[in-house]
Amino acid sequence: MNKSPATAVAPSLKKRAEEYLNPKMQKFEPYSPNSGITGFEIRLDANESFFELPEYILEDVKGSMQNINFNRYPDPAASELIRAYAAYLKAAENAEVKTDNIAAGNGSDELLSIIINSFLSKGDKILTFVPDFSMYAFYGDIIEADVIKVQKSGGDNFAIDFGEMADRVNREKIKLVVFSNPCNPTGRLEQKETLEKFIRSVDAVVVADEVYMSFAEDKKNQSFLYDFLEYPNLIVMKSLSKSIGLAAIRVGFALSNEVFADMVKTTKSPYNLNSVSQEIAKTVLGYPGCLSERLDAIVENKKKLQKSLKTLFGNKMGFKVYDTETNFVLIETDRAKDIFGFLLENKILVRNLGGKFLRITAGSDGENEKLIECLGDYLCDV
Repeated sequence: MNKSPATAVAPSLKKRAEEYLNPKMQKFEPYSPNSGITGFEIRLDANESFFELPEYILEDVKGSMQNINFNRYPDPAASELIRAYAAYLKAAENAEVKTDNIAAGNGSDELLSIIINSFLSKGDKILTFVPDFSMYAFYGDIIEADVIKVQKSGGDNFAIDFGEMADRVNREKIKLVVFSNPCNPTGRLEQKETLEKFIRSVDAVVVADEVYMSFAEDKKNQSFLYDFLEYPNLIVMKSLSKSIGLAAIRVGFALSNEVFADMVKTTKSPYNLNSVSQEIAKTVLGYPGCLSERLDAIVENKKKLQKSLKTLFGNKMGFKVYDTETNFVLIETDRAKDIFGFLLENKILVRNLGGKFLRITAGSDGENEKLIECLGDYLCDV
């Protein structure tokens, strides 16, 4: 007698969606600063360039779109883009960087994730600092690395004791150290001489995120762009989002020795940087003169904004305006939340950091003037 096949019994679906997640994911929140805020007319919260591309470059960009075969995958090596970036570094920064030492990514954020994943396994130690770019720790947490966060103090202008940190890295067998220089969000620039000593003395990979270095006054003497190959454990991060003004297309670079650069190229996803972004970036990088002029204007506007803010808050108790080497200014005050709300009511969006700090991106002359006017109005009522 033939037996009919047993009927599979479907499990009872009584779990909530959250219960299917890896437990490590439950502590994470999406990175979405100022998400959902609308109604502003002036945006000074994300450290973007206030310049849009000039019409003649936009026309060139539009023309370059004809070079794209939209039915084909992008160049996985981003070869033409990397050559264009190397040429830009030569023209604008007088830096000789070989293409073999450059890896391109979907913003420096993606490259940081790749680097942290490549060098670390679960339980390995990564050293980060607070305050600094929060995604360093986030990427470490994702892979369940042992993320060590060293708190900086505003009392010493957020300085890092790199001598003490070197001893700790070697003593505790920390495998990777990552920090931004100049720092986001403090705007502080650590001196290269100090960092050179640190990098040479630690048995760890060091990632120096120089996304904001273009704005530093003494960048040619402070950046590792010119000599990173002298340090076999160093990776330098760069981006087109800030000083170049291409935040919309998400293009970043990692500069290092060929071994590290090849590692990034090997472990990234095959087509990580889309064809449109590659073509736009390549085209815009062909105008180093225009880009340099606009960079100088951003730096000048930041200096004027910082001076105006110091004048405005200079004789007011409870306010501190930090000197920065970036395209933004940092203000410390217990009234940060109140000021943030007041500015938003006046259609100006800035960044409120932890309830005690305001980070304000330098805007155009008109945007900065409107900001100072609104802050003056606020101070009249306190």
